[in-house]
Amino acid sequence: MQDLLMRRNQELIHNIEVLLDSIDKVQIPEELQPYKKYVVQMCKTLQGHINRNIAHLRLDQIDILDDVLSNTKQVTQYVRLLSSRLSTPLLRASSSDRLSLYIIGWLHKEHPQTANYPPAFVDGGCSVFPFELSPVYFFPSAEQRGLLYQPLLFHEFGHFLYVRHKPEMDDLVSELRQDVTDLLVPVSQRNDRYAEEQAEKRQVIADTWYIWAQELFCDAVGFEIGGPSFLYAFSSFVGGLHQGDFSRQPKDLRLSDHPVTWLRVRFLAEWAATSGFADLAKAIEEEWSMVAQIIGAVEDYHGFYHETLSKAIKDTIQDMLTEASPRKHTDSEATAGGWSPTSDSPVRLLNWAWQIYTNDYEQYPTWEAEQIELLISNATYNLQNGEQSENDKGVLSLKTFA
Repeated sequence: MQDLLMRRNQELIHNIEVLLDSIDKVQIPEELQPYKKYVVQMCKTLQGHINRNIAHLRLDQIDILDDVLSNTKQVTQYVRLLSSRLSTPLLRASSSDRLSLYIIGWLHKEHPQTANYPPAFVDGGCSVFPFELSPVYFFPSAEQRGLLYQPLLFHEFGHFLYVRHKPEMDDLVSELRQDVTDLLVPVSQRNDRYAEEQAEKRQVIADTWYIWAQELFCDAVGFEIGGPSFLYAFSSFVGGLHQGDFSRQPKDLRLSDHPVTWLRVRFLAEWAATSGFADLAKAIEEEWSMVAQIIGAVEDYHGFYHETLSKAIKDTIQDMLTEASPRKHTDSEATAGGWSPTSDSPVRLLNWAWQIYTNDYEQYPTWEAEQIELLISNATYNLQNGEQSENDKGVLSLKTFA
């Protein structure tokens, strides 16, 4: 066992050295520097734990092997996390990352719960790895280079907010699960095998809503922050123009990661309508209805959603928003019509982008390139003139091992 642990720890030291050397050589955008500091600090902290393990093993004392084994297992998990996830935003970095890094960095700084987390993302489908040490976002290669779909990052940020408020959020979602169970119970119940089957189905539906509520919360976070730009981006991005957008088979709905897409759009449209964007909500719903009619899709949730659940779901989402308190878009950001890189938030730019795109999509690419250049130039000016971001003021520390 002692020889095995020695080999394992020496291998871990080698892997850390490889990562540090690779990170040192790569050229990264200035917006990634805070994240680089964090990852390098984590590597060096792990080096200290590994060297301590090796020093203890060289004492050749059998009574400490259990402690060294436990520490080695924990260090191994962190080193593999570094190699597979946390180092990737640095090792694949390019100058084109600056737009999305700027959006994520701004997003984190606007929320006290996340202000000290540096921005980082990698290529992939829209998602986030909301690890407590530091979140890593995933964003498609084409979409990350333009303005239109940047609001989708607001949804992923919602997942990170959920993690930052997890105990309270879990309580709220658990209450919804019970509400769903109660609402689905018929007024009169039979006492036979059929009744047992129905009870089991109700439980599956309630457990599925434990998952779905989290996604609807993140959709609501996206709209709270991005306003119309998020609804535009979401509807356009998730609309695959196929049957699966409107209905899925019961076996596919059971404990699935996401609600039926059309249901998510409906909730978002209702949210938008009650927030003063009734015309936009109507336009989005009519567009989806037109697609459904053309492809012959029929909206069917197979009992996993019924209008009787609507109020409980909306009340829960509102309670979750109150708990997480995401930054709400302002009226001027939503109406947009213009944007100043020195005085306006990126939310106003993203809403303006959708206004320009929907009015003249042929000229949009030229306009977009000009606006991105203005945004990045202003960000560069601020960095060069010593504007310190919240991310630089405190890098997260790796939790010490037992």
